This record gives sequence, C-alpha cells and structure tokens, in this order.
Amino acid sequence: MLARKEEVGSKKAQVAREASTTITTATGHVIAVSEFIAQFDEAARKRLNRMNEKLKELETQMEALEAEMSKANDFSGWS
Repeated sequence: MLARKEEVGSKKAQVAREASTTITTATGHVIAVSEFIAQFDEAARKRLNRMNEKLKELETQMEALEAEMSKANDFSGWS
C-alpha cells in the first residue's frame, strides 16, 4: 500500500511538472515553454537582423548625403 501511494504521488508530481512546463498562447495553442522560448528567440533574432540591415542602409545613405553636402559647400564657397 505504501509503495502504491508513492507511485501515485510520483504521477501527481510528474503531472504538476509537465503542467508547469507548458503555456497557452494568445491563440489558444498549448506549447512547451522551451519551444516558446526557441520561437521567441528566433523571431527576436530575425527582427534584430532586419533592423541591423536597415540601419546599415540608412548609414550608407547618410554618408552619401553628407558627401554631397560637403561637395556643394566646397563648390559654392560657403566653407
């Protein structure tokens, strides 16, 4: 009888552990916390990469504009 109680207790503990390692998304999907973190990490990395590329593009445009302004200032004698 004692062995059976331990087994039942183990199952309850296992169920509790499993329940605490899943989450329900806003759309109602139940996923493991580790899977959620992996998906979140991937999405964050993609966003950061897109932002980094956009920032590089803007920096290049800014450098080009600064060069044009410098040439215009040199040409017009406004130095």
